Amino acid sequence: VALSTIPAGKCAFICSLTVVVVPFISAVFFGKKVKPVNMASAALAILGVGVLEGMFDIPSLLGIPPAAADASALATTSSLATASAATLAATSTAESTDLLASAAASIGLGKGDLLALGQPFGFGISFMRIEHYVEKFEDVDNRVMTIAAAQCVAVGLVALLWVLYDFDFTIPNMSYMLEPHRIGAIAWTGIMTTVVAIYFEGVALQVASATEAALTFASEPVWASVFGAWLLKEKLNINSYVGGAIILTACLLSAVADLPSSDDTEGSEEQVGGAAINSRIEEKDENESLAK
Repeated sequence: VALSTIPAGKCAFICSLTVVVVPFISAVFFGKKVKPVNMASAALAILGVGVLEGMFDIPSLLGIPPAAADASALATTSSLATASAATLAATSTAESTDLLASAAASIGLGKGDLLALGQPFGFGISFMRIEHYVEKFEDVDNRVMTIAAAQCVAVGLVALLWVLYDFDFTIPNMSYMLEPHRIGAIAWTGIMTTVVAIYFEGVALQVASATEAALTFASEPVWASVFGAWLLKEKLNINSYVGGAIILTACLLSAVADLPSSDDTEGSEEQVGGAAINSRIEEKDENESLAK
């Protein structure tokens, strides 16, 4: 819905705010400590998404003259942005009585911006809740599969209610969906990008925090660009390479910060050694008392 009024790049940038929403909610509402390195990684990831989505003209900043193809791409992007702005203006005029549009306009945002803001909050809260329930039911077998199944059932029910609402609570004619390419698309999005993705989120959040998951999630535009270039033969420009490198650096920075230091490793080894020695002493004393 948001993409009908704002450009895809802007929508992706707003979605990347997940890396800020998660640590903010964790700290304010749940009292969890947020590492400074995670906040630095979040800021770096947002910068990378902005570069990747063309919000910063890297060739101009570096003094590199754009190639003809890049100039054409920039012109196309500009025209799309202009068209999106025109569409937004028309939508705002046509829906002046819309409460959501009025609320958005009152704080200097468009309706599409406000709807897109649902992404970071939706994804961020889901990461935190999955992390919470995975920890809460740590001793339950197959807890990740159970949580994933519950989420898929909830998604299916909400999607069904949405379809029924759009069609005045009547079952629409879906015979056109029986074409092979449509069935393939539905199967891929239903199985891989929903069921499998949700399951692996639960697996990852057994050891990673919601903040770390959000940082990894910020790399999604990078993989979209890579697969777009591979499967759709889309051309990557300087912004794609620089933005992707910044995002991956942010993810790497967060991951490296969580690696145990040599001091921590030595300390844990000393604790284990000390526990073993104490155990042997206790065992020796027990054997002596039995001998007496």
